[in-house]
This record gives sequence, C-alpha cells and structure tokens, in this order.
Amino acid sequence: MLGIVLCGGHSLRMGTDKGLLIHQDKLWAQVAADKLSVLDLPVKFSVNPSQQETYAGYFGAEQLIVDDPSLDIRGPLLGVLSAHLSNPEEDLFLLACDMLLMEIKLLEKLIHPFKADDTFDAYIFTQDGQQEPLCGIYKAEGLKKNVHLLQTNGLAKHSMKYVLGNLRVCETGIEDQDYRCFSNFNSQEEINNVTSP
Repeated sequence: MLGIVLCGGHSLRMGTDKGLLIHQDKLWAQVAADKLSVLDLPVKFSVNPSQQETYAGYFGAEQLIVDDPSLDIRGPLLGVLSAHLSNPEEDLFLLACDMLLMEIKLLEKLIHPFKADDTFDAYIFTQDGQQEPLCGIYKAEGLKKNVHLLQTNGLAKHSMKYVLGNLRVCETGIEDQDYRCFSNFNSQEEINNVTSP
C-alpha cells in the first residue's frame, strides 16, 4: 500500500497553496505525510503541474505524482486516478493535506477492517451518514474499474462520492468527539482558530 497526500487542489478560497502553509513548524503536506508514515507506508505527494517544481524542491521529484494529462477530469479524482495509473498494483491510502487535525489513531481504525476483510474496494469514514472520501483506503482493483469507466465514458460524474457509488465500500462511523479531525481549512480565519490535537 502507498500513502498519498492530496495536494493538487487549486486552493482558490485560501488564495495560496495549502500544502505549503506552515503548521507547528511543518508544511501542511509534511504534516499529512508524517501521519501516513507512522503506518509504515511509503508516501508520495499528488500535485498538479504548476506545483511540480516547488514541491520537488521540498520533497524531491521522485516523491511526486503529477496529474496525468491523459485524464480529462478535474478535482481530487484526477489526483487519485493519476496516482493509481503511476502505481497500478498498489492500494492507496489517501489523506488530504488540509485535514490538519487528523489523528493517527483514526487512520489506524481504517487499517483494521482493510486487513480483516478484503472483499471491499474502499474503506472510508462516514459522518452523519455522509461519506468522507478524502481520508480512506482505495484498493487497486476498484480504482482500475473506475479508470475503465472513465475511458469508456461510463463515469457520469467526476466526484469522489460518485466514484464510491461504483465501489463496494466498508464504512466506519465517526464518533462525535472525532468530528474535528475531519475539518478541512479553507481560509486564514479558520486556521487562526485551530487548536492542535
């Protein structure tokens, strides 16, 4: 399995690249990578072409997965399917770089069902019945299925939640005290209110 830190969004609401913001003396992208590394996963960073040079300066070019230009999609799905195409045999553990408050104990909570039952294509959390697609494990076989749908015009929508609708999903409910871990930050004001886990 490969850990993938999703950094390739355009951060329009933030107005600056979120993955390169600093939290507790570390880049947001590095904060997410460190959490995935604790799970003994090799980690790579999903970036768009405009970020490639800057991120290579921080992490090294070999740590990057740049959006695949052959994929005619946008949003997080572009990063996810690009990561899959560059590592087609690997299951992917995704973590968005702006989930600053995510705790390692929750990431471990997804590893358990993944190891216990391999009949699913994806392992994610749900909050009040809503799926949280940007922190989860996606198996190679399920991603392959969605690449095929995309290539045959069978992917009607390009959202992560639509993709999950095509997969067998193992859902883990989030307990009330862990809701904060799934906050993502889109403005400087929100960051100023951050309290660390």
